[in-house]
Amino acid sequence: MHTPKQTFLHNEFWLLTFGGAFQHVSIYKKDVGELERKEFRVSLKKYITDEIIPQYVDLVTESDHVENLKRIILFSKSFKDILVNGKLNVGVSQKLLNLILKYYWCLGEIAMPPHCPVDRIIQVKGLKTTPISWTTISDTEVYLNIITKMRKEAESKNQTLAEWELEVFQRNGN
Repeated sequence: MHTPKQTFLHNEFWLLTFGGAFQHVSIYKKDVGELERKEFRVSLKKYITDEIIPQYVDLVTESDHVENLKRIILFSKSFKDILVNGKLNVGVSQKLLNLILKYYWCLGEIAMPPHCPVDRIIQVKGLKTTPISWTTISDTEVYLNIITKMRKEAESKNQTLAEWELEVFQRNGN
């Protein structure tokens, strides 16, 4: 059971996470009302909170992390009637999972996650490259190629991927 402070922070983290993962992409089909959108977000939050986040109390391998991304995509298919393409794609799923894990990790509630959120900002400022549109990534290999490039940058600074992303993101005033 969480304290009121923890519950407040978790709710704020989810607001930021949904905003970060959904604001730059149209995930809903036309004419989907706010009630259906809210039902999806509530169900997705519950699924990730109950089924996925507890795994991260201990270190999670990269392969298990990628499987969790796939599990989120599979879960989203149960809302195929309201989602564009009938599911969330890899890019949106990774942003959703990696961002909420970042918040929980920073709060000290889970171990360090194996990946960090992949978005335009971190690709431009961290990799200093033309970014791949994270909102359109539908293949785990494309996602993992970006992660590999980011990991090389992190390792060149003797940091983990999560530490590197946190520093790059903060250093650039975002």
